[in-house]
Amino acid sequence: MSSAVLERIEQPKKLELVTVTPEPQVPEKELVDPHPLLPVFIAGAIALTLAVMFVGSVLAWLALRHTGIMAP
Repeated sequence: MSSAVLERIEQPKKLELVTVTPEPQVPEKELVDPHPLLPVFIAGAIALTLAVMFVGSVLAWLALRHTGIMAP
C-alpha cells in the first residue's frame, strides 16, 4: 500500500486590473436612402390594389351573369 503524498501548491498571484481605453469610435456612415422600406410599401399598395380589382371584377362578372346582360 502506498501512503498519501501531500504536495504544496502555491497560491496564484493576484492579478492587477489594467484599464483599457476604448479605441476612438468611427462615425457611422449615413444611409444613402433615408427611407429604405418605402419601395416595399409602394409595391404592397400596388399589389393590394390589383388584388382587390381582380376580386371585384370576378364578383362583377358573377353579378352580371344573373342579370341577363351576358345572355347570348
